[in-house]
Amino acid sequence: MPKLPRYVFRRANGSYRYKRNVPKALRQVFPKATVYRQLGESYDEAIRRLPIVHAEIEALFDQERATPNSVRAKSIVRERLGEWHADAFTDRVVDPEWDVMDDFMELADALEGSTSPEVIRQVGTASITPEPITLLRVLDEYYAYKCEDGVENTPLKTRIERLRKDLIIALGKNRVAWTPLAEIGRADANTVRDYLLTRMAPNSVLRTLGVIKAALNHVIIENDLEQRNVFQGIKIKGAGASKDDRLPMSDSHVASLLRTYETTPTAYALFVILCDTGARLAEIVGLEARDIDLEACCLHIRPNSLRSLKTKTSDRTIPLSPRVIDDLRKHQGDARGTDPLFPQYARPRGSDAASAMLMKRLRTQISDKKITIHSLRHRMKDKLRNTSCPEAISLAILGHSTNTVVC
Repeated sequence: MPKLPRYVFRRANGSYRYKRNVPKALRQVFPKATVYRQLGESYDEAIRRLPIVHAEIEALFDQERATPNSVRAKSIVRERLGEWHADAFTDRVVDPEWDVMDDFMELADALEGSTSPEVIRQVGTASITPEPITLLRVLDEYYAYKCEDGVENTPLKTRIERLRKDLIIALGKNRVAWTPLAEIGRADANTVRDYLLTRMAPNSVLRTLGVIKAALNHVIIENDLEQRNVFQGIKIKGAGASKDDRLPMSDSHVASLLRTYETTPTAYALFVILCDTGARLAEIVGLEARDIDLEACCLHIRPNSLRSLKTKTSDRTIPLSPRVIDDLRKHQGDARGTDPLFPQYARPRGSDAASAMLMKRLRTQISDKKITIHSLRHRMKDKLRNTSCPEAISLAILGHSTNTVVC
């Protein structure tokens, strides 16, 4: 028999089992000191199932580690003493002189040896202790705040999930999930920055850290915390405008690309709309038929079931050029109401697929890496400025709240 992997043993009947001792820190909250899982009747089956079972057990332990003592205490009180006691316990209104204090003290005595001392202390004193705010909780609270009316913000959710993983890699799970925010210092922020710089451009690091900086500001204000934001003013060498930034697309570039895109109706429609509106690609890909008003010669960019908007000021109405109106009249076809204008890209990551399709054609004419489809947005900003367009109108067309770098 080959040597068995860690946590795997063979039973007397020939089957294989996963055996894992519960970590010492968790033994007071687990009913048993060892957990078992059946892996299979044969060695090959056991080896196939081992990664799945191991991941399940790790997740179980992580869940127990992440469960706050206050949540554990509240659950025990509700289960053993009932709803009234649990509500009074949660609201922290139990007076030490009340007769019900005897119920809490008796329950605390019964819990000795079966749960953590901190849980027993909270139950015995009938005083729940709020758990400390951690970096993980900061990200969760910020995301909940940004999801207006409970509507999921998929781009932000993806960015925060990626940031959560980066924080754990850079600082370790213990520091991110369980260390109080008050113990997170500037050295931790610099560690995160240095890790991100190993795989991102400086400007990307600046944008990524901007999310956690905003999240910390929100939590510090909302919870009236007396501490500074350690990610505020963090120095990132190389961040900001540089010679490597994207360039606007010239008129000659647009002329050559029009000939390239006109062979594909969808590609041509997307390119012309982007060129003459300066809108973001995700905004155009997510258009519905009702967003087009050909009579009023305008385009309504607003949140819908296909996609959310990047900022509140992205909700706007943009005037349309004659060539965009003509092309949209042909492209719209029988689409009505909430029908997507570009159904092949009306899906998660649809804008990424549309960008790849457009860039594939763009590179047949333009090899300069500083010029991309997003350069059309830079082009519109320059056009508006060069024609002495009032700044307020320019910002409204582009969907900006301030005159910052186009994004």
